[in-house]
Amino acid sequence: MKKLVLVAGLLALPAFADAPFELKGDAAKGETQFKTLCVACHGEKGDGNGPAGAALTPKPTNFTDAANAERLTDEWVYKMVKNGGQANGKSPMMVAWSAALNDQQIRDVSAYVLKFKPAKAAPAAPAKDAKKPAKK
Repeated sequence: MKKLVLVAGLLALPAFADAPFELKGDAAKGETQFKTLCVACHGEKGDGNGPAGAALTPKPTNFTDAANAERLTDEWVYKMVKNGGQANGKSPMMVAWSAALNDQQIRDVSAYVLKFKPAKAAPAAPAKDAKKPAKK
């Protein structure tokens, strides 16, 4: 019976591997850490225009830019904050905060960062004077 339970448990592991990432962060709690640790590069508005960011190449990510919105997923931001840029194929100037913050604090900072992300634009409505197809 113990072997059966062990085998069933091992077979269930792949199901957990495909579970969607859930951030479960509190942006209000993450604001303090962001203002302490991130503002110098990313700026108070999350626009990448912090005082230290001006001297960096490449420039820090602008979280408010619609061009960056697609990549700013919960999981991507969490991994960047936790592991830093170099571990994620980005700039080694982006610090890994896992040594300074616990996992919940990383989630909270990530949730705060995501508040800067622009909302998805609504699909454009058809123009009022668009030509209608000719009737047959």
